[in-house]
Formats: sequence, C-alpha cells, structure tokens
Amino acid sequence: MATGTSRPAARRRTGARSVTLTPESIVDKALEVLERDDTFSLSMRRLGDEMGVDPTAFYRHFRDKDDLVLAVWDRVMGEQVELLHQQPADLGWRERLKTLALNAWTLAQRHPMLYSRCFARVTGGPNEREIVEYLLTTLSATGLSREETVLCYRVFADSLLSACGTAASVLALGPDLRDKDANAWSRIYAVLPQEQYPSARAHGAELTGVTEEEIFDTVIEALLDRIEAAVTRRA
Repeated sequence: MATGTSRPAARRRTGARSVTLTPESIVDKALEVLERDDTFSLSMRRLGDEMGVDPTAFYRHFRDKDDLVLAVWDRVMGEQVELLHQQPADLGWRERLKTLALNAWTLAQRHPMLYSRCFARVTGGPNEREIVEYLLTTLSATGLSREETVLCYRVFADSLLSACGTAASVLALGPDLRDKDANAWSRIYAVLPQEQYPSARAHGAELTGVTEEEIFDTVIEALLDRIEAAVTRRA
C-alpha cells in the first residue's frame, strides 16, 4: 500500500521538473533565498521546493550545502570583480587598493546577511582567485619583496574583510536591534557614574556621534599608510 501511494508522488515531482539545473542557476536561486530570509536559513529540501526539483539533484553539482553557500559567496565577490574591471588602468597602487576597499564596503551594505556569515571564509572560486591575483599584482608592483607583498596583502585583505563583516553583521541584525545597539552609547555609556567612568562620561557625545563610515575610512587609511611606509623603506 505504501509503495502504491509513493509512486504517483514521485511522478508528480518528476513531471513538475521543467528547469534545467546548472551550477549557475542553483547559485542564483540560493542567493535569492538567502537574501529573502533574514535568518540565513537554507536547506537543500527548501531549495528543491523553490526550484521544483528533487533536492538530491543538487548533489550532482555541489558536494554539500556548505559548498553551495561558498559558491554563492563567490558569486557576490564577482560583483567586486566587475567593479575592478571598471577601474582606470592608470590608477596608482594606493588608489587601486582604496577603490577596492570602498567597493567592498558597498557590497557589504548590499549583501549584509551573506557578508556577515561568510566574510572569513575562503571559497577558492574564480572570483576570489581574481581578487587575490589583483591584490598581489598591485602590491608586488610597488617593489616590495615577496615576503612583504604577502604580509601586506594578508593584513590589508583580512582587515578589510573584518571591517566590512563587522558592519554587515550590524546591518544583518534588523532595525530594532541595530537601534538598540546604536542607542547604547547614549542610553548606557553617557550616563555611567562619573566617579567610576570619568573618561566614558567625558567622551559621551563623541562616542555617540562617530559613524561606521568614519571608522572604516580611518582603518583603510591606516592600512594604506602602513603599506606606503614599507614601500618607502624598500625604495
């Protein structure tokens, strides 16, 4: 009896499958699902329902869900690659790195949920590889040694991703929790007991007024200054 009822269901699922699955189409739909859901919830079953296919079909293209998520993350990095291709060819190394940093910041605002969950991951995908190559080429062209090039690359890339990931994590909280955290400076720190926390009280207005953009810009300029100092020493 159970066998007789399961076969029609299988035929209905098979008959409904009108989409031709490719890695690209799966990544497109997975990105759509992840950015539609503010809990970053993705399962192969849910994706199968969204695409009208049996979820086991995805395993012909991706080893597991994590591989799929990394492919989605690499797709988002592809937006950064497109922006790199639009840069003027005659930019100096500092302008090239600063522009890349600003583009990364923009993408973190555009994809906060994905950025906040994946900024520390390594995809090994084609877009990540192109960004790595771009950074290493830009830095090595300054005359830095291979060791200095790699150190500056890692410091710049890791710090950039961390700064963007932190900002994205705040955006991914949702408006109510974002407001709660933002108001903590005036709600908590600005009214701490003067005798115990004199510095926090003295800087209350400034703590409330500093923006995420100011923090990001300061971090990037400090990183670029560090690289420029290394380039100057090498010269």
